[in-house]
Amino acid sequence: MKHLNSYKTFESMQTDNCYRCGGETHGKTIMSMFNQDVICMDCKETEKAHPKYADAVEADNLAIKSGDYNFKGIGKPEDL
Repeated sequence: MKHLNSYKTFESMQTDNCYRCGGETHGKTIMSMFNQDVICMDCKETEKAHPKYADAVEADNLAIKSGDYNFKGIGKPEDL
């Protein structure tokens, strides 16, 4: 297991506005599966419905299994 020092650190995962839509987060955020955007829960629901979401999750899981805890994602699709 990697030390916590190997994980990417963020100034804060808490932000008032979503990196993707710019809307208010109301204190609830999560990191995108497609990239390192900190997004609101509405954008997360939109993301989960995207046809490439399963690919993004699989790529993230494979990266973690190989020891890459700072995976940058597969890239945000243009239609998100």
